[in-house]
Amino acid sequence: MDQPPSGSRVIRLINTPYDLTGRDIVCYPNLLLGFKIEVPRLFLTPRTVYSAITVDLVKGQAARSNMFPESDEIEISDDALVPRLISNDAAIEVAQNLVFRWLRHKYKIYKEPGIEVVKQQETYKAFFYTQDAKNQTLLVDSVKGIELNQ
Repeated sequence: MDQPPSGSRVIRLINTPYDLTGRDIVCYPNLLLGFKIEVPRLFLTPRTVYSAITVDLVKGQAARSNMFPESDEIEISDDALVPRLISNDAAIEVAQNLVFRWLRHKYKIYKEPGIEVVKQQETYKAFFYTQDAKNQTLLVDSVKGIELNQ
């Protein structure tokens, strides 16, 4: 792959049903983490649980997700990227705290579970502007989309 020109970089963008060609997009950073968790059980072998966590790299909030979304590499200018305010280490710590809270809710925890990060990927979600039927400008999340009330 060729080096991108200065002022731009190659990122992983979450796949979207929208056609983004010719649109001015803004990309929002997220860190996707896959965890392998060994939950100890009394008198039994440990239970192995897998969980995917998405961490917002601007606000530092984590949420459980049901899968790793598919993403493609694109080249984009640095001006279209929202700057990240959270480091990867801080994001992993926030995600581990969420995993502990979820495990305490889901299972009876007698000993500290073994948590291992098995997959880590920084992806971006695209946002763009569009016009509705009333010529109002709308901000569209390329993953969730919008519902137009006509």
